[in-house]
Amino acid sequence: MSFNARSATLEQWLERIEALHPSEIELGLARVREVAERLDCLHPAPLVILVGGTNGKGTTSALLAALLQSQGMKVGVYSSPHIHRYNERVMVNGDEVSDEELCAGFRAVEAGRGDTQLTYFEFGTLAALSWFSAQQLDACVLEIGLGGRLDAVNIVEPDISVVTSIGLDHQAWLGDTLEQIAYEKVGIARPGKVLVCGQPEPPANARIAVQEMAASWVGRGESFDVSRDEGGTLQVRFLYDGTAREWHLPEARIPHHNVATALQTLALMDRLPPQDKVERVLHHLRVPGRLQSYRKSTGLKLTLDVAHNEQAAAYLAGCLPAVDGIILGMLGDKDAAAVAAVLPQRQQLICCGLDCPRGLTAAELAARLPAVAARLQQATDVAEAMQQLPAEGHWLVCGSFFTVEAAMDVIKQEPEQWNSI
Repeated sequence: MSFNARSATLEQWLERIEALHPSEIELGLARVREVAERLDCLHPAPLVILVGGTNGKGTTSALLAALLQSQGMKVGVYSSPHIHRYNERVMVNGDEVSDEELCAGFRAVEAGRGDTQLTYFEFGTLAALSWFSAQQLDACVLEIGLGGRLDAVNIVEPDISVVTSIGLDHQAWLGDTLEQIAYEKVGIARPGKVLVCGQPEPPANARIAVQEMAASWVGRGESFDVSRDEGGTLQVRFLYDGTAREWHLPEARIPHHNVATALQTLALMDRLPPQDKVERVLHHLRVPGRLQSYRKSTGLKLTLDVAHNEQAAAYLAGCLPAVDGIILGMLGDKDAAAVAAVLPQRQQLICCGLDCPRGLTAAELAARLPAVAARLQQATDVAEAMQQLPAEGHWLVCGSFFTVEAAMDVIKQEPEQWNSI
């Protein structure tokens, strides 16, 4: 059946753009910038923040947007990947854009790209930028997809850039060492602008690369930092108008170092709300798939998190030192052994299969975990694994966006049994 751009549904558009390019990923900016110039979408808002990093991009982006929105600003957010719906990637003031609005963006890109080949991510990025450019936004928070230096989002000129963390992930594209990955991550810096780095003690070449780009470096552990007392209160130290400040904030549902990174970023832009407003935002902010908890009517507590690399898994262990069990599902290009080694202490571990591109079967995942093989159970998929759970206790579901999506699907099918907590 022929494709009709005018009448195509969102699902049809996504199928089309997925098939347009032979590769899922092709790093580089020339093709994307050329199309963006034709679409006149390189300046989506008067204020632009680029957010990159191995982990923490989504929570930091969500917090930055919420804090800007709390000041009456109209804020667009572009992020990836999504958990349930593609619409999650493009939001304005916390609301997903509609199918028709996304299709309008896709139509604009299709009309403007000519013969230029675009990957799925590049097409979607341009559609989001095109849509944002027509919305008279006050600010835009744009999350880098992969790496930074050569990522499609990096065609936009930011007012400030943020690198939340630097860890091992996507080595096939970014390099096998932290130094190589750091170089790619900080490639979102700009001459004369500030790059805020939330990674304490990053590889030395990260700061050098930023300085060579004639950008300014503001790093965690130097200009700003955060700690948490036994009661959960956060002590956030940051620079504001050249003066050291310290705020005591209630515990948040997002990583505390991302809170510090976001506050320092807005302070440098002179866009930081008063402390009481920050506290209200932190109290209400929930980011799907990040320490997201549900309670079943039987008493079982389930925490969902998209952590899929060693750095993210180690952070989970800091938040949840021990759980009764873990449901783990992972993709084949991730270091499953490294993740399992640092996950929270648990009595049981269920390996589940993921029916998606690059997804491991339960047996394939179990084979990568010889150190814990004797204590492993296996399940065909997440739904089967959840059927094996006890009536009570605390279980963690993690390892991939796909793992969390599948768990959410089960919860949505049993709404009378589960409550968000």
